[in-house]
Amino acid sequence: MTEVLTMNDTLDRWIQRVTLAALLALTAALLTVGALLYAAPSKAGPPDSGARTQDILTGTRR
Repeated sequence: MTEVLTMNDTLDRWIQRVTLAALLALTAALLTVGALLYAAPSKAGPPDSGARTQDILTGTRR
């Protein structure tokens, strides 16, 4: 009976360590992606001054 409890304790500790390592890796990955997205220059901007854009809802030009 003692051997079974020891085996379960060892397995529980192993599972806890693997889970902790996986969560830390996930946290690091999410922080890295977040930092890269935050630091990336935005490609959005105003249209060229000479270009006329079309409103996609009404079809009129601005």
